[in-house]
Amino acid sequence: MPFTPFHLGPAFLLGELFEKKVNLISILLGSIIIDVRATYCLFAGCWPLHGPLHTFLSATVIAFLLAWMLFSQRNWLQKITDKLKIEQTYSFISIMTGAIIGTWSHVLLDSFLYMDIRPLLPLPNNPLLGLVSSGAIYLICLLSFLPATGIYCYKYLKRH
Repeated sequence: MPFTPFHLGPAFLLGELFEKKVNLISILLGSIIIDVRATYCLFAGCWPLHGPLHTFLSATVIAFLLAWMLFSQRNWLQKITDKLKIEQTYSFISIMTGAIIGTWSHVLLDSFLYMDIRPLLPLPNNPLLGLVSSGAIYLICLLSFLPATGIYCYKYLKRH
């Protein structure tokens, strides 16, 4: 996993770029929820570290569960984003789109880095492993946070 918080950079940028179409909370949560098991394994010492959640199939199931949970809490979440001056839509489609992009981007980014990931399960191999260097992945994750923050600040100031 690029260290789990690094996944927030690309998710934040995509959420800001497609603010009207993609729910920001769902894309941000989707981008990190995949690492629940990996975080547990990191501290518990189980192997493989990444395991079954780091597949596109599992990411899709998790995205549906996350979208259902967020959609059921949309009124409460709308109050939070309104206070933060974030224009959001809480349609099921925007939440689901964000959850899919978030979970799949997580699996995609990790697939370049870790040999214990089988993103296309049931296929036994990881065809993406090593296609992009770990340095490039971390740089993409880190640098994408900067324009996302700039876009958010610009939109926030424009709304005042």
